Amino acid sequence: MKTLTYVSTKDVNNLIWPATTEDINIYSSALSVFTDFTTAGPRVIESSIRADELVQLMKKEHVRMKIVVDTDNHFIGVISLDDLSEDVFIKQIANGFKRSELMVADLMRAKEELLALSYTSLKNSDIESLLFSQRHNLLQHLLVIDEDTKAIRGVISSNDVVRQLRLDVDVAFSSFAYTYQSAILGQKDHAKKLKVA
Repeated sequence: MKTLTYVSTKDVNNLIWPATTEDINIYSSALSVFTDFTTAGPRVIESSIRADELVQLMKKEHVRMKIVVDTDNHFIGVISLDDLSEDVFIKQIANGFKRSELMVADLMRAKEELLALSYTSLKNSDIESLLFSQRHNLLQHLLVIDEDTKAIRGVISSNDVVRQLRLDVDVAFSSFAYTYQSAILGQKDHAKKLKVA
């Protein structure tokens, strides 16, 4: 067993902060709003977990989406708090299921239904191009795939875009479509108002 050393904090004034880019705007690299799984591991859940238990777990962890894996940790889909809404549970119960019987596998969006953004194209894009390409996307998360390795490389959250651009948007209701309207169309409306004045 090793002995640990303790030091007084009396004379310590500074904190270490992660390296960040201060002036992120819509022309900044799209990578500035990308969560790369090579540096921040994916948040995963097994498909056999009870769906009602997952709701509580996600709220406790303050996450809105998890990647669903099988027992071998192979990617099989995604599940978000929207997929676990009370309305979804009520519909399933109306179809004859018991709430306690519903598993993540029953409510997730399977990988066959999903489209992911190419990591190569993301590397060469800015936030404006990313938002424009997602202007009709009503979801909050976008998977990014590394086509060379055929693996999910990371995820982009509309909430991260909102935070990085410091938009006045309620992240509880944000989506890529709403973020696009706020960031791009909102800027154009703001520019028109400035020209009028």
